[in-house]
Amino acid sequence: MHEAFLLLHSLVRWLVLAFGLWAVFRPEARPGAFFAHTFTLQVVLGVVLAFLSPLFQGALANLEAVMQTGGEARFFVAEHWVGGLIALGLAHAGLSQARRGKPRARLLFALALALLLLSIPWFRPLLRL
Repeated sequence: MHEAFLLLHSLVRWLVLAFGLWAVFRPEARPGAFFAHTFTLQVVLGVVLAFLSPLFQGALANLEAVMQTGGEARFFVAEHWVGGLIALGLAHAGLSQARRGKPRARLLFALALALLLLSIPWFRPLLRL
């Protein structure tokens, strides 16, 4: 079950990135909706994955040591999901602005995409097949 969710989470990442680029270059309601809602799916998959992941659950069991030593476990326990949630909020704020036709939608989509890019574990395989 864990591997299936990990594969799905990995594949949806590429859709989120593609829709994020589309929303940045065309900050309108339709591209913004695709970005924000696909990103929401990605976060839901990530939350389910956190409950299923032995790495995440093991890191939570020994949180103090994980935070001191850093590395992959710390990235997933601290930076990955926090950056993703903030980026999700920015994407939805951008969608709200795009629906109103406000020019700051592009900035919000760009900030969401930038934070998303920083939150992706690029040290992991790009495709899990």
